[in-house]
Amino acid sequence: MIRRILAAILVFSVLHLQTYAAGLTLLEAVDKGLKEDNTLKELSAGVMIAEAGLLQAKMSRFGLLKINAMYTDGNDPVYAFSTSMKQGTFSMASMSTINNPETVHNYMAGIEAGIPIFTGSAISNGIKTAKLSEEAARNSYQRAKAGSIFKISSQWLTVLLMTKLVEIAEVSVSSAETELKMAQMLKDKGMVLGSDYYGAEAILSLMKGYRLNWQKSLDLEKQKLAIMLGLSSSELPEIVGTLSEISYPEKDIAAVSASIGTDRLDIKAMKNMVEIYKIKQDTQKNSILPVIETFGIWETNSKSLSDFNSSRIVGLRMTISLGDPAYFAKKEAAEAETYMSEIRLQEAKKQAIIEATEAGNNYMTAMENIEIAKETLKKARQSLEIFLPLYRQGRQSVLEVLRAKASVLQAEASYYESIYKLHLFHAKLLLAEEKLNEQAVEEMSLKLSYVSDGR
Repeated sequence: MIRRILAAILVFSVLHLQTYAAGLTLLEAVDKGLKEDNTLKELSAGVMIAEAGLLQAKMSRFGLLKINAMYTDGNDPVYAFSTSMKQGTFSMASMSTINNPETVHNYMAGIEAGIPIFTGSAISNGIKTAKLSEEAARNSYQRAKAGSIFKISSQWLTVLLMTKLVEIAEVSVSSAETELKMAQMLKDKGMVLGSDYYGAEAILSLMKGYRLNWQKSLDLEKQKLAIMLGLSSSELPEIVGTLSEISYPEKDIAAVSASIGTDRLDIKAMKNMVEIYKIKQDTQKNSILPVIETFGIWETNSKSLSDFNSSRIVGLRMTISLGDPAYFAKKEAAEAETYMSEIRLQEAKKQAIIEATEAGNNYMTAMENIEIAKETLKKARQSLEIFLPLYRQGRQSVLEVLRAKASVLQAEASYYESIYKLHLFHAKLLLAEEKLNEQAVEEMSLKLSYVSDGR
């Protein structure tokens, strides 16, 4: 039995290590990051609070039921007189000591209940407000979740880009160093001008600067991703993905902008808040109406823990506020709050449309730039391919070769940055149109896992 347990543990450990060694896909990063997002945890608690508030508002229709219990001991004349009557022990003899009664002990137990009949729409408005608050809390949570998905996806893509840039820089620097070693031997033989050689060294230093900057950026972006996922830098697996030319469905930016007012969850949450303020305004306007409720009290009293004497009171109670000096000020404040919420909603719609339009334009620009960057890289490589044989024949300087290599490096970096922006702005556009969810991330993760290079 012990051997089986140990074997199972060993198999689990091996599988775990294999999964870890396989690296971190975009989908896995998002899944892990969402679990570690404290803002989502807070908003999730806010949803639970809103649910409890709705239940509380609904239960308020059934009024209040209280159980009371109390022990008293005193010789105050009024207390002694009334308590004796409640206990059923009052007699004519009690009148002789009414001004100087003996100490009276009393054990009281009772039940009190009240059910509202009319509250000037306060209860019904409270339920409406609670429902809207719950819906707003859910919409805010889902919108924040989409925002978190974008933030994690963006960080993962940035790490993927910087990894690629470091990789191509390493190859370019290594190739340039090889050429300079050969040029060094030729310079020593007087076959290469010293000015050309030192100029080539300067270009190599520039390429090394690219490599250093990109490596430092990669280290930083990895640290940021690890923090998002609740890991230390040493625990962060290597990410799995490739920046390849993958097309996404074309977007009708005008249609996306038009749907913002109906589909965006943050806009819906703000609409909920507008309705809440309108209900509060109505409640404040009706605050001068009477409040009517039924009530009942059943009570027992005894001077000992036996022989309880019971009594009851039932009735209908109405409460009217005859005058609230602050009524009109409160009414104006409620109207102003409603107006402010409507203005915030209008501004949020405008900003959402701008955000969607900007994301759409950036996405389309990235698509067009990929072709330009690809053509630029192609020409830069052709130039290098022409320079190399001429250099070998002594008809071109090593300086021109290094310039060509640097141009290839810059063009290649621009090419991958364009692909990076395509995926990034695709995610941004999905976020703007409220379609960035786990399913969309899974689609992106699959596309980013394809090993396809359109260069």
